[in-house]
Amino acid sequence: MHEVLPGILTDDAEMFRERFLFSGFWKPGMTAHVDILDGSMFGATCFYEPEAIVGDAHIPNIELHCMVRNPLPVIEKWKRLVPQTIRAIVHAEIDKPIDDLFHRIHALNLEFGLALCAETSVDLITSLFELPDRVLVMGVEPGTSGKPFLGDPILAKIRRLHAQHPRLHISVDGGMTKENGKIILAAGASSLVATSAIWTSDHPQESYEHLVNLS
Repeated sequence: MHEVLPGILTDDAEMFRERFLFSGFWKPGMTAHVDILDGSMFGATCFYEPEAIVGDAHIPNIELHCMVRNPLPVIEKWKRLVPQTIRAIVHAEIDKPIDDLFHRIHALNLEFGLALCAETSVDLITSLFELPDRVLVMGVEPGTSGKPFLGDPILAKIRRLHAQHPRLHISVDGGMTKENGKIILAAGASSLVATSAIWTSDHPQESYEHLVNLS
């Protein structure tokens, strides 16, 4: 059974909060994928302050996707203020030692994920001393929501990664639709991150369920 993680990517603090409080949407066991962009890696920025949801009931589990050059202060703040934070994903393209980030994130009792941009080779995973808890394959160029899925090169990357590391959890983020979601899962993905596919829909709950029920 695959997992679907609704993505949270917005410039607006009120919309950020509204998506966490969307009536009837979040169920026990669901995980929100929170994008962290400060302009330092990919030029784009977004709102990602945990204070916006501190104290709210029924917050889902939180996965942080850190598209920043200095992720640890952000990760530590989220872990301190929002105990539902379970995982932090950093980018393979970061100019910091990945092994050090691996150990420091695990020391916070968080899962460690490694994200690969479209042009980044999966060979990087093989070169690591220890495997991450999951790999996030970007299906679009990072920065904004709503971009089209980059297609065959990304599918080839998923297939190769799955063939090399069949037990590794592979998540795919960007350009998600019901149509390409099936192909992405068939290539070897275990999780789908969907942002605009859910939140631009007139019926976000139904759109989420459609992705959950892909086979």
